[in-house]
Amino acid sequence: MRIYWCAIILFIAHTSTAQGTDSLLPRRAPFNSFKVQFTSFKYAVKPSYLPPKKIAFPVAMITYGFIGLLNKDLQQTNKEVQEEIRENNSNFRTRIDDCLQFAPAVSVYALNASGQKGKNNFRDRTILFGISTILMTGTVFALKKITHQLRPDGSAYTSFPSGHTASAFSGAEFLAREYAGYSPFLKYSGYAVASGVGVLRMYNNKHWLTDVITGAGIGILSTKASYWLFEKMKKRYHPIT
Repeated sequence: MRIYWCAIILFIAHTSTAQGTDSLLPRRAPFNSFKVQFTSFKYAVKPSYLPPKKIAFPVAMITYGFIGLLNKDLQQTNKEVQEEIRENNSNFRTRIDDCLQFAPAVSVYALNASGQKGKNNFRDRTILFGISTILMTGTVFALKKITHQLRPDGSAYTSFPSGHTASAFSGAEFLAREYAGYSPFLKYSGYAVASGVGVLRMYNNKHWLTDVITGAGIGILSTKASYWLFEKMKKRYHPIT
């Protein structure tokens, strides 16, 4: 059964690898170099921000979760993973995931306040974060209402998908986009924190594995979509010359 637990961490954490080709910079910063100069925004804008290869992984994660709603084998895997977790952690309880879900997004503003400038200014960054939050929360709450899935602890029928995980991965993608030209440690640290949130939701017996994986996919896709929408808006109302 421990193979399933390893799969949880590897599968969720693998979201970070899907971001490696997204850098818009002519060169990558070395690992121990915190900052590299950004290119002109004029040349940084991609004509198509959401090509299929950029959204394939989060879409696959979401698809996996939906299949799990009907597939008995995946439902059985959910139960086996949860039993494995609870076997030696039946009394585990923490509320840290309630705050930790916001850490990646807050980090963007904290870094900017400390003088580490990101890709966008405060106004644009806040608009982007607002769009992604609306997309993410709207999708999560709609799916919770429609699917009506019972949580592992039996407390409510709001299990699918994991809102905490969606929020954390939305913030992680936000951090990666704003600081794509900085140290890889900084870029991927958000995904590590978000993965931890997903694991804690299962340890708290609030979500199944498919809930967490789907939440991660929704979070990443929501932020990707927000950047794409924002670029479309800027081109329409403030075309680059």
